[in-house]
Amino acid sequence: MKRGKIITIMMFSLLLVIPLISAGFFSDLWGQVTGWATKENVTVTITVGNAAPTIPIVETISLQSPVESGTKSIEFYFTVQDENGVSDINDSTAKAYFQRIGETTRYNESCVAGSTSGNRKNYTCIIDMWYFDEAGDWTINVSIKDNSEDSAENSSTTFQYNELTSMALSPKALTWPGVGPSSTDIGSDNDPIVINNTGNADGLEVNVTALDLIGVPNSGYSIFANNFTVDIISTGCSGDIMQNDTAQKITSAALYRGNNTLNYNNQTSGQETLYFCLKGLPTGILAQDYTTAGLGPWITEVIG
Repeated sequence: MKRGKIITIMMFSLLLVIPLISAGFFSDLWGQVTGWATKENVTVTITVGNAAPTIPIVETISLQSPVESGTKSIEFYFTVQDENGVSDINDSTAKAYFQRIGETTRYNESCVAGSTSGNRKNYTCIIDMWYFDEAGDWTINVSIKDNSEDSAENSSTTFQYNELTSMALSPKALTWPGVGPSSTDIGSDNDPIVINNTGNADGLEVNVTALDLIGVPNSGYSIFANNFTVDIISTGCSGDIMQNDTAQKITSAALYRGNNTLNYNNQTSGQETLYFCLKGLPTGILAQDYTTAGLGPWITEVIG
């Protein structure tokens, strides 16, 4: 009777003690007894990637017009945003380009860092456009990198480059060598006149307005405008016949845009040449000087 009570009490005590044993302790004890592991250490690594910069703003550039025979400096800004902070932006990589298919790209690869606001920084760029650059829409392309070499680029904006029709020529005076009453097909001794396209209008028509040359001192005699021809090849004697005080198209001539400093005297350098020929003299003409002083100078013009 007593033995039965003792057993019951011991079993009851054991049941009460077991739930109080630590799970970790039991696990360790189990691993030691059985040799089976019930836990392992795990190393956790999280790499947070670099946030690449963006270019959310490119200033709108208004209509731009060429400067005759020169360059037009165009200034604008763009804004860079970097979530890692403006100190992560590599200022030395700020670049800007003006691009148009078939045209030489105009650029500035050292745009200047300016003001900041939060995680944004402004950059100012100045790019020169040449007088012979083609009229039309030009794409504004800007780019930059951060200190991790991640880059941003924006080419969503364009600007309009206007057309300019202008020209300059040299020499501005023509002379002929000694001419006799029976002389024919005599070219000027100081031509050709070289016309420079000092703008960017292309394929321009060339017209010459000639006027009768009046005798000096005897104004009763003249060499008529239709005694002259003009052509783009020497000596000009197979060219177009002039008409007094009338704009005469030179059919073989056309003036294209180009870099005049190349001085090729052709369309590549934006130039055209004109040769002037005296076909002959009116019958009975008096021996004296004949000049434009009486009726005015001859006019050379280009028309788009």
